[in-house]
Amino acid sequence: MKTSAIIAEYNPFHNGHKYQIDKIKKQIDTNIVVIMSSNFTQRGTPAILNKYKRAEIAVENGANLVIELPIIYSSSNAEIFSKGAINILNSLNIIDYLYFGSEDTLENLVNISKKIKENENYSNDLIKKYLKEGYSYLISRELSYDFLNKNEIEILKKPNNILALEYIKSLDYFNSNILPKNIIRHKVDHNTDEILEGFSSASNIRNLIFENNINKIKSLVPTETFKEIKLNNINDFNNYFEIFKYLVLSNSINYNDYFDYEEGLNNRFLKFIYADNIFDFINLVSTKRYTKSRISRLINNIILDINKDLIKESFYTSYIRILAMDKNGANIVKKIKNANEDIFIINKFSSVNTSKDLILKNIAQKELEASNIYNMYSNKIINEDYFKSPYYKKELRG
Repeated sequence: MKTSAIIAEYNPFHNGHKYQIDKIKKQIDTNIVVIMSSNFTQRGTPAILNKYKRAEIAVENGANLVIELPIIYSSSNAEIFSKGAINILNSLNIIDYLYFGSEDTLENLVNISKKIKENENYSNDLIKKYLKEGYSYLISRELSYDFLNKNEIEILKKPNNILALEYIKSLDYFNSNILPKNIIRHKVDHNTDEILEGFSSASNIRNLIFENNINKIKSLVPTETFKEIKLNNINDFNNYFEIFKYLVLSNSINYNDYFDYEEGLNNRFLKFIYADNIFDFINLVSTKRYTKSRISRLINNIILDINKDLIKESFYTSYIRILAMDKNGANIVKKIKNANEDIFIINKFSSVNTSKDLILKNIAQKELEASNIYNMYSNKIINEDYFKSPYYKKELRG
């Protein structure tokens, strides 16, 4: 049997995610390993449900093993998010395929990726030029790809395609033997408020939740997701604004420690720090050059103190953290141990203390800190990572 991987946030796990898992298993005889974001997402915001609940829901809906994408990657930009996930999956030495959603064909994405790599030096020079002229990084990158035709540029603008291209680039970067496979996005587009035949985007579902329209999502998510959302306190990014304001006003931030910082942003932070809430603040600080998602990530990384040096060092450390599994997932863990004797597998978080790898310990410590900060506004549990065991799905008995 093959082993396939999915990189996901599941924020929250919805019908489209279940559709993807079911479709993969219909295509080939495979187990599925999911590497899933920690408690904060790639947009810099806290996840709707904590990582343990999201992992459990994924296994209940067809995933066999869910491992953690550490906070240092899960709340970073698309390139770091992708590299972190691919590096971990590659180190397992058992993954055959990486499946991801996209709006366009795999052939088109691979061809574009090849063109970008062939023109990398030329493109990087142009990006620097456009950044100096005041364009955002995304616009600068788009303008630097003048070797692509109009249709290829349009393909690059689509949100699922953006991450898909990063995955393809990262597989190439790590000389991975994992083969990319895509599934065309089903029914509705990313980041739209459209609802069609039980399918909607995660962003629309989150908006409905924050608007207290919980019952409207019932048909859009599996039963397990709906139940947990009704039972749990929903973590709101605005909860963290007071922490951030204190850090800015106390002049205790070394801005150059963080990837998304650019000179001048600290002045804009001070200018608008007395905004009514974090969302107004982000709107005020953002410009054509500084996108809202970039500002959100920078705020998050400052609050959690996720500095770029730790991220750079982390790519040389090999470990996985198990969040949830079924019987097949337990067998996958055994295969991983046999395939890579050097990989450090965290089942019980306390086992980190036995490692001699200082970088691994630093990554784990940052994970613990991030979970504690997340839990201030969630389940109020301190050091949950230390005593939380992986979820194990009970098999149905005849």
